[in-house]
Parts: sequence; structure tokens; C-alpha cells
Amino acid sequence: MALLPVVLLATLAVVVAPVATRLLGRNAGWPLALLLLAAAGLLLREMNGVMGGTPLAYDAVWAHDVLGPGRDVLISLRADGLGIFFALLALVIGAIVFIYSAAYLPKRGGSTSFYTLMTAFTLSVLLLVLANDVVVLFIAWELVSLASFMLIARSGSSGEVGSVRTLILTFFGGLTLLAGLATAAVTTGSTNLQTILHSDVWAQRPGLTALVAVLIAVSAFTKAAQFPFHFWLPEAMAAATPVSAFLHAAAVVKAGIYLLMRFSTIFHDVAVWNWLLIVVGMSTAIMSAIFAIQKTDLKHLTAYSTVSHLGWIVATIGVGTEFALAAALVHTLAHALFKSSLFMLIGVVDHEAGSRDIRRLGPIWRKMPWTFGSTVVAALSMAAVPPLFGFVSKESMITAFQDAPIGAAGAVVLLVAAGIGALLTFTYSAKIVFGAFVDGPRKVDHVHEAPVRLWLPAALPGLLSLPLAFALPLLDAPVTAGVEAVTGPVGEGVHETHLALWHGVTVPLLISLAVVVLGVLGVLARKRIWSAFESRALLPFDGNGALAGLEKQSARFGELTGSIAYTLNPSRHLLPMIVLIISLGLVTLLGTTGVDGITPAPRTPGLDNPWDLLPLAVVALSVAGMVVSRSRLTAAVLLGTVGVGMSLQMLLLGAPDVALTQFLVESLTVIVLMLVLRHQPEKFPAVPAGRKVFAAVMAVLAGVVAFAGVHSLLGRRERSELAMWYLDNAYDQAGGQNIVALIIVEFRGFDTLGELSVLGMGAIVLAALVSSMPRYPFNRGTHPAPFGQSELNSLPLRRVVVLVVPVLAVLSVLIFFRGHTAPGGGFVAALVMATAFGLSYMSKGRDEPVVGEQVPVWLTGIGIIVAISSGFLGLLEGGFLYAIHGEILGEHMTTSLIFDGGIYLAVLGMLTMAINALGGYLRPGFDSSRRLPDAASADEADEDHPSSINPADSPMAVTAPSRSPGEPGSTADLKEDA
Repeated sequence: MALLPVVLLATLAVVVAPVATRLLGRNAGWPLALLLLAAAGLLLREMNGVMGGTPLAYDAVWAHDVLGPGRDVLISLRADGLGIFFALLALVIGAIVFIYSAAYLPKRGGSTSFYTLMTAFTLSVLLLVLANDVVVLFIAWELVSLASFMLIARSGSSGEVGSVRTLILTFFGGLTLLAGLATAAVTTGSTNLQTILHSDVWAQRPGLTALVAVLIAVSAFTKAAQFPFHFWLPEAMAAATPVSAFLHAAAVVKAGIYLLMRFSTIFHDVAVWNWLLIVVGMSTAIMSAIFAIQKTDLKHLTAYSTVSHLGWIVATIGVGTEFALAAALVHTLAHALFKSSLFMLIGVVDHEAGSRDIRRLGPIWRKMPWTFGSTVVAALSMAAVPPLFGFVSKESMITAFQDAPIGAAGAVVLLVAAGIGALLTFTYSAKIVFGAFVDGPRKVDHVHEAPVRLWLPAALPGLLSLPLAFALPLLDAPVTAGVEAVTGPVGEGVHETHLALWHGVTVPLLISLAVVVLGVLGVLARKRIWSAFESRALLPFDGNGALAGLEKQSARFGELTGSIAYTLNPSRHLLPMIVLIISLGLVTLLGTTGVDGITPAPRTPGLDNPWDLLPLAVVALSVAGMVVSRSRLTAAVLLGTVGVGMSLQMLLLGAPDVALTQFLVESLTVIVLMLVLRHQPEKFPAVPAGRKVFAAVMAVLAGVVAFAGVHSLLGRRERSELAMWYLDNAYDQAGGQNIVALIIVEFRGFDTLGELSVLGMGAIVLAALVSSMPRYPFNRGTHPAPFGQSELNSLPLRRVVVLVVPVLAVLSVLIFFRGHTAPGGGFVAALVMATAFGLSYMSKGRDEPVVGEQVPVWLTGIGIIVAISSGFLGLLEGGFLYAIHGEILGEHMTTSLIFDGGIYLAVLGMLTMAINALGGYLRPGFDSSRRLPDAASADEADEDHPSSINPADSPMAVTAPSRSPGEPGSTADLKEDA
């Protein structure tokens, strides 16, 4: 089984890259290239079997029952003819680029991040083209986007704009791909790529097929830089030349081509697919060729030439025939060879001559004969001049266009467009050669030929275009295998690839001859032609301007929708959410009335447990008190009693673990509320009568909808089948009796991991917000300096904390370990420990951190890492986050305990971050003497304006008699006593 070692070798390259770079510097490219070539060798060794119809495969369960009972997500890899073709392209071109980088990169600095990202880039592409599960395919697709973004961004300020645009456009393609793959997976009932591609549903539902075809095509257009997403690829030229060579020849752009090829299995005869790919592809080819002729920067010129050639390939795939798909594969190979070579050779010119702008170069062809000769060969291949490999591939594509499924007139138009595109290709190919080596105005006495170790790796791919043209039969079987992977095995009488330089006098040959003749004439008049194109705006706006305008309008829309948050008035925050909840609730209730399974026959009404009236009374009285109270402190206390009532209700319903969790949350909420309330006036502001009526109406509506929803959807039905399954099977499968905890950490571990990630993001946001504020924007009197009375008030609690905190710490550990069989678990245990930290904070006489400033960040980060890492242990037996059970010293243990430990650390980190941040301890540089002007009285305060709060009304802003040092009760005395 050679497939897994191939991926492991590429992974090893990623792991080894930082160490190799530290030891060898830029020369680390050599051992990394050897690893990639070794992986390519393993694939080549299996080529005969693959071409014989036996693809390589590797499957391992990633996660059990994620998509339903018995529907697992697999780490599924498959190397058929198409996958191996693109995998070899990435590995071999990547290895050559690494060897070139060993001579191109500066001797010191920058190599570590380059090689690490490049190897990760290669691995991402490899996973993408070998993926046989759409989940793996999508993740690899996004990893390719991230890798390209980081490689472009590492070039500094010059690459910042281009990297962001690349990320925006390719992530847009990721969204459309997610929509297409999700639709396909749901429709076919599987995430297996082969199952999706060969499902009968596509023939049965043509409308859905057309929709998914458009989504897949748009996704591929973003990666393959097709109109209107074409402009990101030239913007990516800010990256280093090796990055450009790999990105354009075998990485990101080829990912888009691969996606189109792979899904041609389904869409090759779907009209919308054919027309979309042909029209967009050939339009992009001609448009980008014109843009290429306009450029004077050789990298930008070559970048637009890439966009143009990708347009040719996309249009060819759109034809959909077996011959067309074979032609697309052949030109993909030809393009990878001459384009990677041209980019690296341009880098050689830039390296030796100090510029890549043809206006700043000179006649350097005599000074750099080897580089010049190599560039000529690669450019001639790109221009499709015989007898080079590029000529063979271009002839194949034009031949395929004759059978385009767009009607006879459409095929004629396509051939004419192809002829125009080929002539433009010849023109910009000539501009590379003459602009770089012949026509420049600059003196070149200082220029000399590059070292062999620099120009030879750059020249090698392009030079292969010559011998390959005379060894075409060697490519017949691999190309046929690639087509078979898309269309199925070729039967007798069906197309098989037969590449050749000469096919007789044909329409494609006549077009090629006309292009060469006109192209040579154009070269003779090149200066006038190029000057006519250069520095001319062909369109009223460009793609960058359009994207910038879109970003600006999106920002304005965001400001408009976010304006509701520019206030301290809670009604402005709550009203949209309440209206939305009411609207959705009413629509749901009206839409489900009478639907089978939603509203079963009502049970006989009655009170099951009279004790249920007690928590109901507690909640009702507390809410009533909150409504009529004007004191913020009273309202906070009553809000706490509402939580206590809910905890009591949960306890009466037989859920002690949930009740304990709720009660601990309420305890911590008291601390958080006090930290907030001390910045608020003592009384709520007076509310106009009209607002009271409106608020009462909205509150009643929300209550009615909530009650109706609970009663209709939950209150008139027995336990669901899923609930009964957990009750009947949880103990046998997980060995525990705490079903709630088992669901959280084992059966629905993925959900919990997602929630944990959200919790971690909350801690990060809190940390970022607090650290970005040099001083707190609160009013005069808040965060007062410590005074004698505050120190005295904290003494009793300080004595209690000494006794209580150790008990809570021990209790936290016990609750953590008993969570598998009894009420407890990581979340509840973390709340108990956080309560100890809360008590510790309250026992202090002034604002001080309960832990070090960076400790919450470390706790949260380590917690999430531990939780994710524990998931990989499950791969040893069943799947990611699969719980492995066993006994240690007679005690039942499970790997879910490690996952629960991650939850414990992350929750504790989040809560200590909240106490530290909201506690507002004095950090270095904090201006404790800052004062804002006094505000109006509380009765006149407008909560829409923070500055109107009068700190004198704050229940926490207590003043104390001034004392001199040495007086009883002074801070100095307390410190001496301590």
C-alpha cells in the first residue's frame, strides 16, 4: 500500500522543514526536494497497476456516525489516473522549485517560514487531489487557500494587499464549494466522492444537477483565476519567485483545474456546464492575453499569461468529450513545464540584472546565453511553435473545440476565438524573450551569467518540452488513465489517447500556421504593437477597483447594521433579537400546526408534581419584582433568584447535574454583575410611559410565543426515540451512569468541541479588547484607589477564603473525576474552581488580578489543545474523539476524561479572564487619576450616552473619611499589620 507512505513523506517534509532550515539554511531545499521526489517515486512505481484499472486506496474512520447512524466521515484517499497525474505534478514541480530555492533565496533569514509554508502548501495540494471524501477534499481546498495567502503575505507590505484579495476571492470559492459539496452529499446520502460522482440521482434531477454544476464551476473559477475572479493571480506576484513558480504551475491554479476535471464525470454533458466553461474560459483566455501584452513587468506579464492558458484549459474541459479531457490534461502538463520554467528564469534575470521590468533591462542575451536559450525554448513551447510539447497540447485543444456541444455556429466562433487567442499568446511569448534579453535600453556591462545551480533547475522543466515532443507515446497510457478516471474505462471503439506531432493537414494545423506567420510579422513590428497596448485602460474599471468598492460598501453596510450597538440603552440591543424571536416563533408554530409527528394528541392535563409550584412562584415573584424595581442592585439580586428558581426546578425534575451547573453559574454571575454595576448609577433612569407600554407588549408576546412553542413542540409528547436510545444504551456503550455527561463528552463530543472553540474565542476577544485599551473608559469615581474602609471590609472574607478555597479545590477535583458516573464533570468542576477564584478576588481590598495576566490565555489555549489532542487518541480504535475505555488499578477510565480535562482548563481560563478583565486591575501605564466631567443626575441620565452616568450614584463608589498615614484604619497601618 504505497498511498499512505506518499502522504506521510510529504507530511515528514513539513515536520522536518524548520529543523532542516535551522541546520542548513537555504540549502534545506535539497533534502526537502529528495523527500518529495521519494514520494513521487512511490507513485510512479504503482503507475502500471493504476493504468491497469486498479487505483490505490486508503481509508480510516475519522469520526463515527457524524452524518447519522452508520454514516461515518472517513480519511479516505484514492489515487486513480487523474489523482496520480496531479499528485506527480505537485511533487515533481515542487521538488524542482525547492532545488531552485536553495540557490535563489538569500543566504540568511527568511528560509524557515518559506520552506515550512511551501511544504505545507505541497501537502495541502496532495491531499486535495487524492481525497476520496468530500469533507477531506473541502478541508484540503481551504488549506490550499490559507497556504497561498500566507506565502504571499510573508513578502511584507508589498504582498499585504494581494494576499488579502487572494484570501477573499478564494474563500468565496470555498463557500460555493461547501454549498455544492453539501448539496451533493445530502442528495446522494454519502460523503464518499466516488459514490457521489456515480450516483443515479444526477440523471433523475436535472435541475439540481445544473445548480450543483454552477456551484462547482464558480468554485473552480476562483482558484483557476477565471473571469471575474482573474485579478487575484497577478496580485499574487508580490510573493517570492519560487512561490510564483509553484503556485502558477502546480498548486492553487491547478487545484481549480483538478476540481473541474474530477466533476466532469457528472457534468460533462450538462448544457449549463458546457456553455459556462467554454464561454468563461475562452473569454478569460483572450482578455488576459491582451492584459499580458500590456505589461512591462515580466512577472506580471507571465502571470496574465497563466490566466490566459488556464482559460484555454477550462474551455477545453467544457467541451466534455473524452478527447477534450485528454487534451486538457496534456496542456496542463505542458503549461506546468514551461510556466514553472519561465517564472524561475525571470527570477534568474531579476537576480543577475537587478530588475524584471523590460524598460530597465538591456541586451543581456550575450551576457546570459544559457538563461537566454532556456527562456527561448520555454517561450516557444508556450507560443505553440513546433516541434515543442506546447504545440502538441495546443493542437489537441483546438482539435477538441471542433466537437464543442454548442452548435455548428458556436464551434466556428470558438475556433476563431482560439485563433485570436493563439496569436495573442505568440505575441506575449515574444515580448518575454525580446523584452527581457534584446530590446532593453539599459547598459548591461555589469551583468553576467547566473551560477549553474541557479539557472539549471529553472531551465529544466522548460527544456523538457523538446524531448517530450519526440517521446509522446510514453504519455498515451498515463493520459488515458486520467481520462478513464473521469469517464470510466474506455471500451472498444471509444477514444484512447494517441499523441503525435503530425496528424496531417487539418484545421488546427492551418490555424497554427496562420498564427506563426502573423506572429513573426508582429515580431518585426513589435515596438509599435507593444507601445499601442501598453499603459492603456481597456476597461472603465479593473478587478481590484471593483473588489475595493465591494469591500467599502460591505463596510458601510456593516456600520449600518452595527449602529444598534452604538449605545448603552439595552432596549436598542434587545429589540431586534426579541422581534426576530417572536417572528420566527410565530412562523414555526403556524407552519407546524397539524403536522404529523409535531403535535401529537395532547395528554390529559394536570399537575404531575405539586412541588413544581415552588420554583414557579420563586421565578414569577422575582420577575415581578424586577419589573417594578428601579434599583439596579435590587434587580441584580432578583435576577439571581430567578436563576435559583430555575436550579430548583431542574433539581425537582431529576437533573441534579444540570441544577448544580445552573446554581454555580448564578453564583459566578453575581460577581460579574457586581463588577459591571459598580460602573452604573444606583437607579435605572426614568422611562417614558409609551416605552413602558411598548416593552410590556413585546414582553407578553415573547412569553406567549415561548410558552406556545414549548407546549406545542415539547409539552405534548413522550420522550423521543433518541432520548430513549441514550437511556437504554448509554451505560452499555460508555460504561457510565451520568447520561448528560456521557452525551457531552462522548456521544456528542463534536458539538462540545465546537462550543469549546466558541468559548475560547470569547476569551481571546476579552483579552484583545482589554489589552487594546490603554485606560478604561469609565467615569470619574470608578476604580477608586484603595482606602482604609475597603481594606477593613475585606478582612472577614479574607479569613473565610483561607478555609474555603482549599475545600473548593478538593471538591473541584472530586467533581471532575466523578462526572462519568455521577453528577459532575469538567464543566461543573471548572465552575467550582472558578468560584474559588471569585471569592479570592472579592476578598481583596482593591482591584487585583486573581491570576497572572497571561495565565487565562494559557489555560484557554492549553485546554482547547488538550481537548483536540484527545480526539486523535480515538483514531487508534474507532475515529476522532472515539472514547477508549479500560481499567486502571480497578477503576474504570476512559480517554473522554482527557477531553473533559481540556474543557476544565478552557472554562477556567475563560472565567479567570473575565474576572481579571472586568475587575479592572491597574496595569502598568493605567492612569488612575483620570477623571471625566460630572454628569447630570440619575433621573436625567440618558443611557444612550455613557458620559451621562453620575458616578456619585454608584452603589460601589463609596467614599471614606480621609486618614493620614498612621491613623487607625489607614491603608499604611493595614499594610504594616499584614
